[in-house]
Amino acid sequence: MRLYENIVIVAADCSSEEQEEVLKRVQGSLERFGAEIVRVDDWGVRKLAYPIKGKDKGHYFFYLVNMEQGAVVGLDKFYRTMDLILRHMFVVADEKSKGPEKPPDQVVFSEVEGESP
Repeated sequence: MRLYENIVIVAADCSSEEQEEVLKRVQGSLERFGAEIVRVDDWGVRKLAYPIKGKDKGHYFFYLVNMEQGAVVGLDKFYRTMDLILRHMFVVADEKSKGPEKPPDQVVFSEVEGESP
């Protein structure tokens, strides 16, 4: 088994019930694929760098999971079937990693592009 960081971006404009249902399905799928969930963090709603499926904001969730490498393919297919999941990403983590201590700071795109606010 390997340790993975998994970021899931859920549409920010969905209801809290829809979001709760998506998260239950994600956790259920992780468990079905034999993943051991080490940690889950809610990073909140953030502005996306570019629109995805017509949305400019997303609700970010961080999962630290132990699972077999083959499970990534199955979970990738599952995430792609979920309309409310805008993006997801898996990254192999260092075995000693506990994930980030706190969510990354928000990027202000006007500052990056050299525009004044």
